[in-house]
Amino acid sequence: MRRGELLLVLVVVVCPSCVGPSRTSDSNTPFAPKHMYTKRVPRAPQPRLSHSTRPSQPLPRRDLTARRPQRTWYPRGRRVSDRWTTIVIHHSGTDRGSAVSFDKNHREERGWESLGYHFVIGNGTDTPNGKVEAGLRWHEQKHGAHCQSPGNYFNDHGIGICLVGDFTKSRPTKKQLRALDELVRFLSKTCSIPPSRVTTHKHINRTTKCPGQYFALEPVRRHLAKNPASRPTALVSQRRTRQLGAR
Repeated sequence: MRRGELLLVLVVVVCPSCVGPSRTSDSNTPFAPKHMYTKRVPRAPQPRLSHSTRPSQPLPRRDLTARRPQRTWYPRGRRVSDRWTTIVIHHSGTDRGSAVSFDKNHREERGWESLGYHFVIGNGTDTPNGKVEAGLRWHEQKHGAHCQSPGNYFNDHGIGICLVGDFTKSRPTKKQLRALDELVRFLSKTCSIPPSRVTTHKHINRTTKCPGQYFALEPVRRHLAKNPASRPTALVSQRRTRQLGAR
């Protein structure tokens, strides 16, 4: 064999491209299995909030006080009477107050048996802003003591709602108005009261300014008309039809 042929044979024998990857190959060779040369990158630890980076104030929570009818809006242990044909809106004429404080005043100062209104809507002073409180007269489905009129019709058949505040000086809060809209809608559905039967104290008794010049009735009626909770006229009984015709 000539010298050139011997060199060619040796090259063929030792050429790695001919014999394939060796099991003893290290991870630097391009023929090593993938798992032998792939480095696992450790996951970076998540930064933990220190005392100085944590929020100083709690996250705001959605206010649902005025956006859902509460169970306290239903009479306790009683069915809603069919006596109710209208809703009368008032203001307290005071800067602060609640159902509890007004109930005490009506008992001690006026000699009434309980709070004269059926509902009170807080302004954020003694109770949360927009909180609806149902009085004893509503839970017992008794006549109100909030609106004098000939024949006492609006006390006997009217649901009295009082918003805390003096609206001869300032406007109701937005949360009060939102709560009022929800409460009126609830009562409209429950008692089949149409928007035309939602009124205010001064619209019935001309001797009072209640609920003041800064309270607007028409937006409440329009909101109820645009978002009806039921079909009131289809549910009014013959007895209640006669009552509606009485005024």
